[in-house]
Amino acid sequence: MTTLPYEKARMARKRSQRIYECRLRRSGLYGLKDEQRERIVALARAGGQMAGPLTMHDVDEWAAEVHYRSPWMGKLTTHLMRHMRYRVAAGKFGLSLMPLLIVGDTGNGKTTYAQMLGEVAGAPVREVDVGSGSSAFRIAGLEKEWASAGEGVPIETVLMHRIANPVIVVNEVDKAGEKVSSRSGGVTSLTTALLQVLEPETAGRFECPVHRVRFDLSRFNWVLTANHLSAVPRPLRDRCHIFHMPLVTPDVAAQMFDTLLRDFDADIDDDVCRAVRAAVIEAAEHGHVSLRQIRRILERIAAAGPQILH
Repeated sequence: MTTLPYEKARMARKRSQRIYECRLRRSGLYGLKDEQRERIVALARAGGQMAGPLTMHDVDEWAAEVHYRSPWMGKLTTHLMRHMRYRVAAGKFGLSLMPLLIVGDTGNGKTTYAQMLGEVAGAPVREVDVGSGSSAFRIAGLEKEWASAGEGVPIETVLMHRIANPVIVVNEVDKAGEKVSSRSGGVTSLTTALLQVLEPETAGRFECPVHRVRFDLSRFNWVLTANHLSAVPRPLRDRCHIFHMPLVTPDVAAQMFDTLLRDFDADIDDDVCRAVRAAVIEAAEHGHVSLRQIRRILERIAAAGPQILH
């Protein structure tokens, strides 16, 4: 092995360092902390894995489990099952939902259902609440020149889990508003931030404002929820498949009660259970019950224990 003279070795090290830094600048990784760079390089080398169904049978099992947990959502579950069967047949494996906008009254299980879609598939699930006031930054991220700079939830999730198709639930998009100006180095309009990731073409080349690196977010699953469809910005409505939650009729209330009861069955006396179920169904006839209320009723009865009979 030939050993270079000290001066030539020093010059070679400097040159290799310059080449390395030049490549970092071109890749967008220059200026990042070592920990940040390592996470991105690890993701680039290994790639994002796909969570969820790989075969038609897997899709059917996923849909059956979702239906078991939320039978009153059967119409939407069936629609999603057909969509995913088509995707698997086309070679697109893993959980694959079209952008969804679920509309319905507060407390009727919109977010619970959205979370379940990912949980049953084994995909990471993250939430963004519009009411927090910083929801646009939570989606798009904030440029690194600012003290409060940070990755958005999508980039944070894919770097943390290395899963290419997580579920991101954006709650109450009807409260999005239309702010468009910012002094803090980022997008402040939630609508603008979401449009970047709801369109597959732009999502496939999303640039993180913190890392200045492009990420492919085209396989992300987006579920938006709203209480009032008319208040949702039209650009979001145009890009989502809209589904209205079913009315809580007596039949739906009975399904909700029976499904939630599985978590409390051992703690509630049969006679009490029948009496409460009848009361819930009666309340639904007058339009005065929700999924959240039914859960709270069962929690209180289970906490009270046997003394409730006396």
